[in-house]
Amino acid sequence: MKTFDARTLSHDTLEYVRIQAVKAAQEGYRIREVARIFGVHRASVHRWLKLFRKGGMDALKEKPVPGKKPAIDNSQRNMLTLWLTAATPLSFGFKSILWTIEIIKELIEKKFSIHLSRSAVGRLLHRIDVTPQRPAHRSTKQNPDAVDRWLKEEFPKIKDQAKQEGATIYFLDEAGVCTDYHAGTTWSLKGLTPVVPTSGNRYRINMVAAISSEGELHFQVMPQSFNGKAFVEYLKRFSQEVSHPIWIVTDRYSVHRSKVVMEYLATTNGRVQIFFLPAYSPELNPVELIWNNIKPQKIARYLIQSAEELVERAKDLLESLKQMPDKVCAFFKKESVRYAI
Repeated sequence: MKTFDARTLSHDTLEYVRIQAVKAAQEGYRIREVARIFGVHRASVHRWLKLFRKGGMDALKEKPVPGKKPAIDNSQRNMLTLWLTAATPLSFGFKSILWTIEIIKELIEKKFSIHLSRSAVGRLLHRIDVTPQRPAHRSTKQNPDAVDRWLKEEFPKIKDQAKQEGATIYFLDEAGVCTDYHAGTTWSLKGLTPVVPTSGNRYRINMVAAISSEGELHFQVMPQSFNGKAFVEYLKRFSQEVSHPIWIVTDRYSVHRSKVVMEYLATTNGRVQIFFLPAYSPELNPVELIWNNIKPQKIARYLIQSAEELVERAKDLLESLKQMPDKVCAFFKKESVRYAI
């Protein structure tokens, strides 16, 4: 029988062969016969018997093969994970606000005096479950203390009071969209940039929407500019659509605080009220997720030839979303706006 190199066997298989070969020799089989039966060289059988005489069957068991000592130990991995998830490169003297493989490579060299290749850094990030992701942007003008007060004190108080008075809380926001705003990707041969048609014309509309954590959506699409008068008209129409008091949470946009709006609110006897989010905190408004769903993922992917078509497209998309309250509710499940549920 032709022999083979026992080193080509898996660790578990080789351990099994060693033990069975030694047992066969103990039962009276000649070394030559054992080697032929198991397809190994006689020298291997002699070596296994020698190990058995010194250490018994335990000596024949497979020993773990020591791997190469990792360049970065567990404590360093944990520290790196903390830096990447809780800070930006600015905190470590880099000019970029975004982490890149090259910057992470330099950070490891700077902090741990360990040199790794770009590919090794990539493998390390994979092992610690750090992946490239689209970041959320937050203004440096935001006041963290104001945000904390809003989340822990102000909004819970508004929520309790709304419940007592039978009011529904709606989050409101406006957005504009132009036909020259494009987003998304398409397929093409590698190296061949795809070309898609555009109208060449620039049309703009304004949209305003209010949503509740129960899945309600109220909207209006306006081809004209959005000002205090237009906002009041929207609020009047909104209040006619529902029978309960409307408590609106929105940003500190000057239109929301304009004189004409304040005068209108005074005439509603508290039926329509407005509460303002902390400054520079769009991430606290779930309506931002509506715009993200409507603008780059839908409107920006169509060839729109006129202002009227743009208005109709926006209305259709918002109306379709209005008919899916479960989807509207799902927007409130994002971590930054979950407080509003």
